Amino acid sequence: MAVEVHPVASAARDALKARAGRINELNVYPVPDGDTGTNMLLTLDAVVQQTAGKTYPTAREAGRDVSRAALMGARGNSGVILSQMVRGACEALEESEGFDAASLVAALEGASERARSAVRQPVEGTMLTVIRDAARAAREAFDSGEQDPARLAGVAVREALASVGRTKGMLETLRRAGVVDAGGLGVATILEGIRAALAGESPEFDEETSGEGLPDLESVGHEEEAWGYCTEFVVTGFTGDAEDFREHIHRIGRSVLVVPDADVVKVHLHTQDPGEALSYAGRFGRLSGVKVDDMEAQVRERSEETAAGLGVVAVSRGEGNRRLFESMGAIVVEGGQGANPSAEEIARAVRRSGAREVVVLPNNKNVIPAAEQARELVEARLHVIPTTTVASGLAAMVAFDPEEEPEEVVEEMRELLSAMRQVQITRAVRDADVAGGRISEGQYMAFLDGELASVGGSVEEVALAVSRTLVEEGAGLLTLLAGEGLGAGEVEEIASKIEALDGEVEVEVREGGQPLYPLEMVAE
Repeated sequence: MAVEVHPVASAARDALKARAGRINELNVYPVPDGDTGTNMLLTLDAVVQQTAGKTYPTAREAGRDVSRAALMGARGNSGVILSQMVRGACEALEESEGFDAASLVAALEGASERARSAVRQPVEGTMLTVIRDAARAAREAFDSGEQDPARLAGVAVREALASVGRTKGMLETLRRAGVVDAGGLGVATILEGIRAALAGESPEFDEETSGEGLPDLESVGHEEEAWGYCTEFVVTGFTGDAEDFREHIHRIGRSVLVVPDADVVKVHLHTQDPGEALSYAGRFGRLSGVKVDDMEAQVRERSEETAAGLGVVAVSRGEGNRRLFESMGAIVVEGGQGANPSAEEIARAVRRSGAREVVVLPNNKNVIPAAEQARELVEARLHVIPTTTVASGLAAMVAFDPEEEPEEVVEEMRELLSAMRQVQITRAVRDADVAGGRISEGQYMAFLDGELASVGGSVEEVALAVSRTLVEEGAGLLTLLAGEGLGAGEVEEIASKIEALDGEVEVEVREGGQPLYPLEMVAE
């Protein structure tokens, strides 16, 4: 059976092209680089160019050619993820004898599954959410009896648009900025192009019109993180262990995507040292398609035009903590106990915020001096709130509102901090004498406001002991921040037992992932 891909690929590309300029124009958060639409368009352009004038003998051969073209043409996070949607759809269609309703549903589900599997820590409220919701809606319609591919595609488009609208409320960072996800809007637009092709129509919109059912385009979000250099390259003739390669790239960068395809590996990452990533990758094959963009410079250029009123920089360790701080509007500097950041690293984050005044949350007593020193390295006015634990920093973030007067926010943060009791629980790595008693290797210690408060054989034992003290003092809210080595079941059990101490106390649990301290607590 001959397979022709070009008409559908062209329709999807044309639909996105009609909106790419508008998406780029409105692509202002968190990086004002205006390239989500362009990056996704480049991916589809590569497919259109590769398939022009071609008829494939089988769906398998068509899929392989299309998947490789999409991967090689992908740019940016959104483009690479889109290439994996294309690949997942192609894999689902490999055994198809023709294109019918069942094939369309399988292609949408394959696109969702492949794209999600390519991202180590999928985040809801992004293009991953939109394609999943569209696939689910198509599956439900098909299972209810819909057999027309064009009408099924219409169902997928409507749900995708609805999902784009919901992204604004799914991520705190999007909600604060009043934006929806740009990559998700790109997915919805591509699906509209496919629907039009299946129906024998042309998409009825251009850059100046919003299109029926489209979410408000007053502001559109973007998933890229404004940190370091956005670095992309392809390793051809790849030799080596792909998983070891992937793990190393994840260790040295953020927003990492490593996608292998036979002897080719596509890499996207954000890093402060592109040279390190390129030198490492060069050991495994030939490098091509190298692209390095200074994301921080883009932010600085934008901030010169419209400086924000108040920003926050938080020093933190643990992926969960990073997500929590960023969801509340902070820029995170990696560091903490045993890994103190320099004053320049803090200053760099302050500059990246683009704000005229910036709150710095050191979240460790050893980081406070570097935070104070950063004042001399930046033009912005710094307010260093002397938080000594990650949990206290998160609690202080409750007072952050970039729209409020900086002095009022800073004062409220200081008041919150002064009313907190802070607890850190850690494990002794050797026998030691500390103020308050003798500690044996392997025992757990709870420090209350920096002073030894309890020693025991488990996290739960010392947590409950110090919690009794806090409850007796009248604590109304205890927030538990789970670190490395403490399972979700364990922390929930601890929370339940704390609540049982006093029916009036409220306990909240958050997954932080911080090293060294399996549990941090804040009492308010």
